[in-house]
Amino acid sequence: MKKFLTLALAAGLCAPFILSAQEKKTPEEQFKRLDTDSDGKLSKKEYLGNSEGEKKTKKEDRFKVLDTNKDDFLSLDEYKAGVKKKA
Repeated sequence: MKKFLTLALAAGLCAPFILSAQEKKTPEEQFKRLDTDSDGKLSKKEYLGNSEGEKKTKKEDRFKVLDTNKDDFLSLDEYKAGVKKKA
């Protein structure tokens, strides 16, 4: 019984790491998920999602930096460039 409980505890402690590794998505997958209208570009609204407060402010600032051609949209290339810089 002790072995079972120890094993269950160990599995429970490792589960978040295993799940987060499985949840990692490529930049293309992330972009596609954010592109809710499927037009091949991200508007500021799509990029911000449901962010609020300080997180929203940081994402707004990041959007301005990533939007290198200043067309108020992020292309996949602009998005991917930002993901590389962040990593």
